[in-house]
Amino acid sequence: MYVLKTNLGYFQPVASNMGLEELKWQQMPFSNKQLFNKSNKDVSRETLNQIELYFLGSLQNFSIPLDFSNWSPKMVQWFTTISKVPYGTTISYKELAYNWGNIKASRAAGDACKRNPMPIIIPCHRILNISGKIGRYSGGNRKTPDSKENINRKHCLIKLETYNN
Repeated sequence: MYVLKTNLGYFQPVASNMGLEELKWQQMPFSNKQLFNKSNKDVSRETLNQIELYFLGSLQNFSIPLDFSNWSPKMVQWFTTISKVPYGTTISYKELAYNWGNIKASRAAGDACKRNPMPIIIPCHRILNISGKIGRYSGGNRKTPDSKENINRKHCLIKLETYNN
């Protein structure tokens, strides 16, 4: 299994025969117990290669196969809608809900971001509060979305994209 260490933490792709299913992101190295051996190594390697290029500022659009077979059609639609937010831009949860097809679904938009199985690749970091502020972010540590460290990671991703756009 492949793991990438970056200045924002460690990334471990989990893939099926159809594509990437999940991108695990945490702050500490993965233990041997956490590493999965049943993966498509080509997808894993290419996932990490593209993430590395993203952090270098030379990749704006990921082009790896994704596997959403474990998700409902509704969640797949949310993830697809989030993925359409252009690199280097941000929108509000309300705008995301509108793009999804129901302007009143802002809370559902937030829930979709929270449940995102592939942070960075599905760019939920580009979604902000209506005021333009960063409220919560689960990237890097799903247990503490309100923490200063998580908010800082989201801010770093937005800043990286703004600088390289």
